[in-house]
Amino acid sequence: MSMNNLQIRDVSEAKLVPITEEEYANWLRGKGTRIIKHRGRYWQESYPGFYQPVHFLARLSYEQATAPNIFNWGFQTTLDTNDAAFANGVLPIHLLSEIENYDLQSLSANRRGQIRKCHKLVKFVELTGPKLLQEQGQEVLASAVKRTNYGNLKNYLAEITNLDFKHWFVMAGLIDGKLGGFLTAYAIDHTAYMHTLHIATEALSTYISPGLHFEFVQMCRRSGKIREIAHSLHSREDSPLCTFKEGMGFGVQRLPSKVEINPLIAKFIHRRYPDKYYRLTGQD
Repeated sequence: MSMNNLQIRDVSEAKLVPITEEEYANWLRGKGTRIIKHRGRYWQESYPGFYQPVHFLARLSYEQATAPNIFNWGFQTTLDTNDAAFANGVLPIHLLSEIENYDLQSLSANRRGQIRKCHKLVKFVELTGPKLLQEQGQEVLASAVKRTNYGNLKNYLAEITNLDFKHWFVMAGLIDGKLGGFLTAYAIDHTAYMHTLHIATEALSTYISPGLHFEFVQMCRRSGKIREIAHSLHSREDSPLCTFKEGMGFGVQRLPSKVEINPLIAKFIHRRYPDKYYRLTGQD
C-alpha cells in the first residue's frame, strides 16, 4: 500500500504550521470549550470557574493579566519578562528554548547511541489523516494505558477519532511497517506544544520515545518559525519521567506568572493535591 493511501509522508517532508491564538480559540470553542476574549487575548475555562490563556505561554502584559470573568475562583497566566516584577508565582514547565542549536551533539553519548539505534529500527512519518490511527492506534493506546496506568482509553479513542489535522500535527514511528507509537502537537505563533505521546510497550526497546522527541525537534527547526517547544508541566512526583525529559533537553524552566486563586480553594488544593498546587503556583 502506498504512503498516500496510508495518509503518511516521510518526516523529512513534514512541516508544523503555526496557527494564531484566535484560530486555536475558535477551534476550542467549536469543541464546546468556553472561550472569553479579554483585553485582546483569548482565555479558556480549563476547569469550571478557572481560566488560563488558550496560548499557554503567551507571556501576557501586566495589564492583560487580569481575571477574564468576574465569576471565577481563579486564573493563571505567564507574564512578559518586562512585567516579571509583577509576578506572584512561577510556572514550572519542561521547555526547550533556542531550538536552532539542537542536534545529536546536544545530547549525552548514551542518548546519542539510543537515537542512532532507533533510526535503524524505526521509520518516522507525519500522519496527514486518521487512517493509520484508526487501523492500529487502539492497540498502541491500550498497551500504553496498561503499562503506565495513566489515562482513559475511551477518551483516547475519542481523541483519535476527533483529531483535526488542520490544527494538529501527528508524528508516528513505524517498526517493520507497524505503528509503534505516535505523538500529537500543535503550534501557536512561535511556540510548539507537545500534547500527547503514546508508545506500545513492545516498541520501547527500539528507543522510539527518544527518537520521536528528537525528530519532532528537528522538524520544528526546519519550520523556521518555532522558537521554543513546551513539553508539559513539571511532574516532580514522577522522577524517572522528569529525568528522561531533561535528558532530551527539556529542562525545567520557571516562568514568571500571575496566579489568583480563591483562598479557601487554594488551601484545599495545597493540602489535598500539593503537586497540583505546585504546578499552579510554583510554590511548595
